[in-house]
Amino acid sequence: MRRPGGKQKGATEMTIFCCEDTVDGIFTGIYDAWDSGLGLANVTVQAGENHDRSLFASYVITETDHGKAQKVARTLRTRMGMEDYQVIYQAALSSGEDKGAVIFAAAVLGLAVLRRKNITRNLGNTQIMRLFELSRRVEKEGHHYRMFLRFRELEHGEGEEAVMAAQIEPESQVLPLLGEHFAQRFPMMNFMIYDRTHSQCLVHPGGRQWVIAQDVRIEEAQITRYSREEEEYARLWRGFVSSVAIKERENPRCQMNFMPKKYWKYMTEHDPA
Repeated sequence: MRRPGGKQKGATEMTIFCCEDTVDGIFTGIYDAWDSGLGLANVTVQAGENHDRSLFASYVITETDHGKAQKVARTLRTRMGMEDYQVIYQAALSSGEDKGAVIFAAAVLGLAVLRRKNITRNLGNTQIMRLFELSRRVEKEGHHYRMFLRFRELEHGEGEEAVMAAQIEPESQVLPLLGEHFAQRFPMMNFMIYDRTHSQCLVHPGGRQWVIAQDVRIEEAQITRYSREEEEYARLWRGFVSSVAIKERENPRCQMNFMPKKYWKYMTEHDPA
């Protein structure tokens, strides 16, 4: 990333760089805004499409460029440190509508104003506090899915490799967090995790690196066509959960504190089948 220019020093109109709602999209927006020469006080970044437009701002559409995104990521890691980068990265995965502007403000603070590492510890700054909130929200949701996600074996022909599949409907784009977690635990397993909320699918071929496919649509019937063995194991698991439950001590409110109800939809033990 180059140092910002100052071609329009007296400009007061805000220029908003609109980008794709992905990590690479946001990082591309940061690159283009920084490199625009309009002055850092006169530019910001906006991720996604569902935003109201201001009459007192101009808008620039940025196309995701993975080369630019990698340069921004490398600069953030090198000059702000891995701790700050991790907070920024997780915030970019969040569902916050203001995340583009918040992340850009944090980058400006760390790279152009304070020019030091570990700025995300400065929670007295309102923008940093908001960044921290977005990051923590993603981290918390990712942690829940690491506990509550359920893989189930899909139907496959004789001689074909088994594929384990799971579905989620998260608020944030947590697939990158889940990919790292489950790939470490099941390095040789073929598995996929389908995010219905964001139309993304994480695919992990056994023994290889996982990838995330965008704009994926998978019909319910396709991802719930389980193998005969899977159906039997699911029946046994539901029977076990039912047998260890003590009816007289049921406490739904307490149960939902430990296992929020929004995660039940795709959990085997809550499947009535």
